[in-house]
Amino acid sequence: MELAVPPEDGEPATIHPNKEQLTRRYAIIPEQVSCEGCCSSDNVIIVPHVQITPNESHLFNRAISSGGGLLADLQRATISAQAFYAENNEQPKTRSPWILKRLYEWSNRAKRREIIKHVQAALETSVDHELEDDELEKLLPVSWEEMFEGQLNIHPLQKQKYLQAVWELFHSELKFLHHQLLVLRNVYKEPLKKCQVEGCLLTVEPDLLFGNLDQLCRISRGFCQTFLSLLPSVNREGTDYDCTDLVVKLFEKFSKGPSTISAYQAYCINYKATMEYLGSIRQKEERFTEFERICLADERCFRLQLEDLLIAPLQRITRLPILLREIHKYTDCEENKAKVEKVIESMTESLRSIDDSVQWLHNFERLQQLQTQVIWPSIVELEPRCFVPDFLRVALSRQFCENLLAHPRRKLIHEGPLELVENGRTVDCYAFLFNDMFVVSKTKKCATKLRVLQPFNLNFSKLLIYALQLSIHELQKTQDSRNNRL
Repeated sequence: MELAVPPEDGEPATIHPNKEQLTRRYAIIPEQVSCEGCCSSDNVIIVPHVQITPNESHLFNRAISSGGGLLADLQRATISAQAFYAENNEQPKTRSPWILKRLYEWSNRAKRREIIKHVQAALETSVDHELEDDELEKLLPVSWEEMFEGQLNIHPLQKQKYLQAVWELFHSELKFLHHQLLVLRNVYKEPLKKCQVEGCLLTVEPDLLFGNLDQLCRISRGFCQTFLSLLPSVNREGTDYDCTDLVVKLFEKFSKGPSTISAYQAYCINYKATMEYLGSIRQKEERFTEFERICLADERCFRLQLEDLLIAPLQRITRLPILLREIHKYTDCEENKAKVEKVIESMTESLRSIDDSVQWLHNFERLQQLQTQVIWPSIVELEPRCFVPDFLRVALSRQFCENLLAHPRRKLIHEGPLELVENGRTVDCYAFLFNDMFVVSKTKKCATKLRVLQPFNLNFSKLLIYALQLSIHELQKTQDSRNNRL
């Protein structure tokens, strides 16, 4: 505790107020007289009074919101265009504001330089030591004569064709791994993720674009390593280069893996959504096209575009039965042919399950789309002449069929235009044939009249249910005299 010392004679007493009583006083700034012709300071940006049309407003927003050297560019632009900023009483011109377009171009150049720097740095360090195998890569230029030991020329031509078919099974998988899967991973996916760490291309989702690519890389690498581990049993003396057991054991491990077929199934199912997502990000993200251009220039790509690499797993899984049939064609013994044929049947069944899954997904997506387009009127609207008691009007005013179409077990077999005869005149309808019901609808009338150039317009947005049920005698087989259609 401090003691108050009395002031000496002649010295005024100093009063120290409490901290709670201290307040900040207002600064007194004299009003400065503005001088014409003087330049503004460096931290002031003069924005011109220009008329921005709605079509050009996005240029202004993109130019102002972008960063990276834009402040200095904007200052230079404002200083160099003093005549443009001069205030006058003339009517503003309707021509485009060129200064905003120039700023937009400068910001795009800065973004392009930034993305080029990050992508090139990522491509230099995009080697994955986890999936890279030098021993497998050394086998890319090796031919089938060098792989199988011994004097192969003394064997008949059919045996040589047989060994070539077995070698093609392995070598095609090896090229698929190094020239497509690893290129897609090390040239596109990993550089994209490294660019996102630096703050670029943050709106792109790598998981939506590449799916389970890492899982496919591990499966393909395991396929090649399993082939090489079984190859010494073929090169032993006395085996006569019989590769039947090699093929059977190889595909037993490939097909019975916990996630091998399911991995390809998941990739094939998501392929359509992947291509749609790729098209959307190309339209929305301008820097992604620049990213693709830089990656395409990499020597590991062999000028393969992103679409060519994304479809490669689908092409590979469908090619395996073809390679197995080539081995079965040149197999000597009937017993060995039966073993290879079982492998072909197992692989074909796996491909059929993958195709069924893809077809089911496309069918279910179509059902969901129809469910949003089809309008189910109430029973009172469909049958206005029928008598409905008052106590049932509230219950029947609600339509319970709105969520009827999108069912997992329902399959759309056929759809197309249909003409119905009603009260002596034809009505254009659109019919859907499902595996369990037949739906007839008609296009909803719009307020504005549209000029129809074709007999029937399939690009409709809404469909209205024609009737909840039709009698059998109302459906008749008729002949269209104009187009000779039934």
